[in-house]
Amino acid sequence: MFRTGSRRTHDTGPAAEALRLVKVTRTYGSDDSAVTALDGITLSLGRGTFTAVMGPSGSGKSTLLQCAAGLDRPDSGIVVVDGTELTGGGEAELTKFRRGRIGFVFQQYNLLETLTVAQNTVLPLKLAGQRVDRKRAREILTQVGLGDRLGHRPDQLSGGQRQRVAIARALVAEPRVIFADEPTGALDTRSARDVLRLLQEAVRVHGRTVVMVTHDPVAASYADSVLFLADGRLAGGLTAPTADAVAERLAHLGDDVTAGV
Repeated sequence: MFRTGSRRTHDTGPAAEALRLVKVTRTYGSDDSAVTALDGITLSLGRGTFTAVMGPSGSGKSTLLQCAAGLDRPDSGIVVVDGTELTGGGEAELTKFRRGRIGFVFQQYNLLETLTVAQNTVLPLKLAGQRVDRKRAREILTQVGLGDRLGHRPDQLSGGQRQRVAIARALVAEPRVIFADEPTGALDTRSARDVLRLLQEAVRVHGRTVVMVTHDPVAASYADSVLFLADGRLAGGLTAPTADAVAERLAHLGDDVTAGV
């Protein structure tokens, strides 16, 4: 069974701490071919924050997001999302928790081509067996600039518009935490800027917590803070980041890998 870090036995509202990892380790392969993607990661993120996770290829940032979101299980350590420990529960429980508390935005959008914008947006509610509030879905789609595209299908949209649908889909279930994996990686500069502003609004207007993996210093500058990874370990952080400061830190990541932040 899941365990609640705050000893809550029922949902009394969002926890003050949105995400906590304690000594999380994840290794792929075995023996001589084993690769340690995460090496004892410990971190804590407050509710209503926008955090970017950065590091060179192979640093473990995507694995960190997957373990934090319950998409992958760590070999050891504890993952707590919104006061509930994910490690140790069954797959059915984990799936139910993700649908109710976690939203996802992926680089490749993950929209169903046969469904309209409106249908794609409410799909998580249908999968979770929740009541579909179509009026609210229209309001969210209008907020992300797609109020006149409700009946369009993904192949009738630009890349930026598709990603806005993905953000609306993430918001409609009112998740506590939104995990975004390279959400601007396939977009042009203008569309990327629009998507990043929407993620900021998810935090500042809707009160969500956003954790975004990115390789782009400009994208990271939209976040409240940046966590850096190198060789599967935390390698420092920045608050109120600028693109130049992020790029400078990335250039020297190997110099000061530490066990925690």
